Amino acid sequence: MVNKKKIMHIIGAFAIFILALSGFFLTGENLISLIKMDEKITFSGPVYIIFFSFPFLSYLIVSVIFLNIKNRCPKYHDNFINCFGMIAIISFFLSFPLSFYVDYKLKSENYLVCKRISWTSPNTYVKDIKLCN
Repeated sequence: MVNKKKIMHIIGAFAIFILALSGFFLTGENLISLIKMDEKITFSGPVYIIFFSFPFLSYLIVSVIFLNIKNRCPKYHDNFINCFGMIAIISFFLSFPLSFYVDYKLKSENYLVCKRISWTSPNTYVKDIKLCN
């Protein structure tokens, strides 16, 4: 019974890791389009937060798997939590001014803002209004 419980924890952690990894790649694509100044850029504060919180989340998931396999915490566990947690907290607080700066910078570069589907969706900036879907 204990082995089944451990296996379920490992499978659940792996499934959450796959979801987090897909979110990481999607937000990474948005940040790359911002750096390259593409014709169509999607950006908001949560995109920045998700991207830089990924190391913290992935380490937590890996430590759950490690704990279930080895029955002990990984070596230097506290150092990793402190480092990755600090990166996540700093990204949270930097996302607000960065979001305003990116909005100002893209509008000054003559980007237009597409109409959003909802107030929680990220802003889409385009060079030509025809690129808005």
